[in-house]
Amino acid sequence: MGDTPIFLTGVTGFIGKRLLPLLLAEGRRIHVIVRDPSRLRMPEGAPLRIFSGDIGDPGVVRRAMEGCDEGYHLAALVQHRRDPAEYERSNIVGTRNVLLAAKELGLKRLVYSSSIIVYANDPSPMKDEASRITGDPFLGDYHRTKYYAHLEATRYTAEGLPVILVMPASVFGPGDVSDANRVFAWCRRFKHGWVPHWLPDGGKLVLNIVYGEDVARGILLAMRRGEPGDGYLLGGDNISIRELMEKIARLAGDTRPFRGFPVTPLEPLASLSEGIARITGTRPLLRRGLVRSMKTAWAFSSEKARRELGYTVTPLEDALRATFESA
Repeated sequence: MGDTPIFLTGVTGFIGKRLLPLLLAEGRRIHVIVRDPSRLRMPEGAPLRIFSGDIGDPGVVRRAMEGCDEGYHLAALVQHRRDPAEYERSNIVGTRNVLLAAKELGLKRLVYSSSIIVYANDPSPMKDEASRITGDPFLGDYHRTKYYAHLEATRYTAEGLPVILVMPASVFGPGDVSDANRVFAWCRRFKHGWVPHWLPDGGKLVLNIVYGEDVARGILLAMRRGEPGDGYLLGGDNISIRELMEKIARLAGDTRPFRGFPVTPLEPLASLSEGIARITGTRPLLRRGLVRSMKTAWAFSSEKARRELGYTVTPLEDALRATFESA
């Protein structure tokens, strides 16, 4: 693929900001699509060509991809929005635009960043790439649109487009305040003493959390070593909410005990919260999808990525400490 440029979406997002320096270190030219170029932080003189717009515009996607041999599609709407159409434009239409342009322009390899949320309806206590991917019921608009985007990617793959799918777990790391980076938000709250020491169902729910830098390296490995048409879970540690909170509390010097509360009574409260939010035009304090997610198994195995890609993860204690110190 030599000196041909790389196509990249989501460069201002949580993972994209971490992947960009790795790509620049390879000395390659990069074509990026950015809705707001002022948000893009890059070294002076970096070989980036910026295309202003968003992936919901097929013309912008095609212009940015022209001349590229390989691409990374990371862009997705994660942050809460009232209008479901915003999720659809970014996550479904945008992904379809990238896939269609890749097919028409003959892209040789495309890594698409899906999400572990597509496995939300599989009840298995430990999930991997063979786990069941189904639709309704959805946890929310993000789950719904990422599910359909995942189906689009697998459809194009079946038609011969060389797509490599990656499914990152719940990412975290320093310096990003977003809906995706929950661990950072929790670290900040512990630092300021804003954390009530009550956990849903006693904190028994297991999450899979992964350091953002590890995901970025895993995505690069997927491009170099992944098999087109295949998918790879990029996760980190499986850890209960209680254990995770206790680790963060220790970093904050907080020794207060945690207590539990039942999840089921939250369901009618979430319905009420969503109703109030619709009337007032505000963000709901509690969502039904969030309550359902508290009853969902979120433990995942990344053994396939370790075995086939050489994927590795940062020790959890080191990753948590770096995140806490930046919060």
